Amino acid sequence: MERVQSALIEKLHGSVPFYTPRYQAHMLWDVVIPGAVGYMTAMLYNQNNVATEASPATSQMEYEVGQQLCRMMGFDGDNAWGHITADGTIANLEAMWAARNIKYLPMAVKEALEQEAQLSKAKNVEVELCGKVKKRLVDCSAWELLNVPEEFALGLGSDVCQAAGIPTEQFNDILATYQVQNKGLMYYARKYPEMKLPKLFVPASCHYSWPKSATVLGLGKDCVEGIPLDDQCRMNNVLLTERVKACAAEQIPILMVVGVVGTTEEGAVDEISGIVNLRENCQNVEHDAPAIAFHVHCDAAWGGYLRTMMIAPKALRSAGESFVPALPMSQYGQRQYASIAQADTVTVDPHKAGFIPYPAGSLCYRNGDLRTMITFDASYIYSAPGAGMGTYGLEGSKPGAAAAAVWAAHQAIPLDQSGYGRLLGECAFSTKRYYCQWATLSDPAQDDFEIRMLVKLPNSLRGADYKLLAQNPQEVRDYIKAHIIGRTNEEISQDKDAMFVLSELGTDVLINTFLVNFKVNGQWNRDLAKLNEFNTKIFGKFSISDPATAEADKVDYVLMKTDLDAGTYAKPLEDALGAWGVQAGEGQTVSCLVNTIMNPWTTANGFLEKISDIFKAGIEDCVKEMA
Repeated sequence: MERVQSALIEKLHGSVPFYTPRYQAHMLWDVVIPGAVGYMTAMLYNQNNVATEASPATSQMEYEVGQQLCRMMGFDGDNAWGHITADGTIANLEAMWAARNIKYLPMAVKEALEQEAQLSKAKNVEVELCGKVKKRLVDCSAWELLNVPEEFALGLGSDVCQAAGIPTEQFNDILATYQVQNKGLMYYARKYPEMKLPKLFVPASCHYSWPKSATVLGLGKDCVEGIPLDDQCRMNNVLLTERVKACAAEQIPILMVVGVVGTTEEGAVDEISGIVNLRENCQNVEHDAPAIAFHVHCDAAWGGYLRTMMIAPKALRSAGESFVPALPMSQYGQRQYASIAQADTVTVDPHKAGFIPYPAGSLCYRNGDLRTMITFDASYIYSAPGAGMGTYGLEGSKPGAAAAAVWAAHQAIPLDQSGYGRLLGECAFSTKRYYCQWATLSDPAQDDFEIRMLVKLPNSLRGADYKLLAQNPQEVRDYIKAHIIGRTNEEISQDKDAMFVLSELGTDVLINTFLVNFKVNGQWNRDLAKLNEFNTKIFGKFSISDPATAEADKVDYVLMKTDLDAGTYAKPLEDALGAWGVQAGEGQTVSCLVNTIMNPWTTANGFLEKISDIFKAGIEDCVKEMA
């Protein structure tokens, strides 16, 4: 065993060094000690959270952390329910699965009322439609049935049971015959030929799990429609509203609208407040909104834990030696994170910004009853009443160690501003400092390269009391150079205007995305292919691509590259490419560089300045190679 272990360790030397502050590529960092200890300890017991008979202790832990995550996202702990999944992809698929099943539930109940003699006394049961209009369920059209607000669809079962005078268990057995999870979508398409396939709206920057999930559920990739982005890399809610109105006019049902809380390539937070307001207006038929109902899901796999930055602590803790101030969330961010509480489901990944060992995703339900839409069990699996976690969701066998890791971390690190909120607030501060560093790294008048941020510098700046600090782009750069660049963390933290400016600059969640261009004979390169080649060359200098590179420890700084579709990102790319005279059209991609900050101490003790010098020298070497 010693020989095998030695060989294993030797191979693992070729792993990516996520633990070092020099690594700023993907959403990875060292795991927190409580999470690692919790995972390793529980792993030795090898519990299977598919049922309480295989995991009495860790199933209880999973329930506890599920409720903690629900409360962290602002849900009512008494009504909400959450659980651990393998990752965000599984959680997103589960949310879509639940949304699909509840969308078609009123159709199933109507057919059961029409066909089953045991339910004859319930034929006069009414359902509340959009606009607070009540109508007998059996008299509703297919379009009306597809637009019953979720809260009323979930209450149909109890209404029918009460009217029919039968117990819930008996009704569930009757209804199962007619539900979409048994009949399949093809059955409904044949029974209601006028019914059109549903739409699912996501930001154009969405995670690939969404089209994948639509394919798995038989809805088809084409039902997922990406809404174009605004210049902040967020879903354009004006265009979303237009598409919702168009669907209502054409009687195309909307399964769900997804708002992303922390996109994986830009760190953007969609306008969740606008999405939930749109849903409420549609359901109430107010403010010129059409009568149409849809599920709202927040994909907060990456950014969910940042909500702890808004939760007041129960006790304060000491600051430690390497001082990095915790940056308050931007005013925009606070509004969006507060609005998550009105979403129907939320995906949150503890193994991302929760710093938990893989695998640990999660899904939270605002109304825990919605999970009954995806319930499956087996006769040989037993859980104590109300205690089983494996009955719900896609997975069967699942490691109890994952739940134990999250549980241990939450016990040691509070889910508020004194724990995770402080840790992530420090990461946010460091992210914004890197944003300022990259945005002002070169002097375009003297240097042969320039960095432009995907989320551009604002045209003006205001301070903590809203006084005007800078009123044009040059003054903005001058302010950043004078009040942020070159100053210590302590000095910046004492400057309330500088702290406010930092909180409002850049992207929303711990990521900086940018482009670098170079000069040719004193003029900016205008060739897109050369621009992509240049950024790819920089990436090659600052990346780990194979075990030999990692083991040799020859890379001084590690970041990430992404290729953005020029059509999808037309608005965000407009400023950078336009300033250089670079043209990029539909079907073309633009190579960008990304640095992700999950280590809160990357600006302490002069580290930022050191990395900045290394990065600038590397860019200048690449400029020479392009000559």
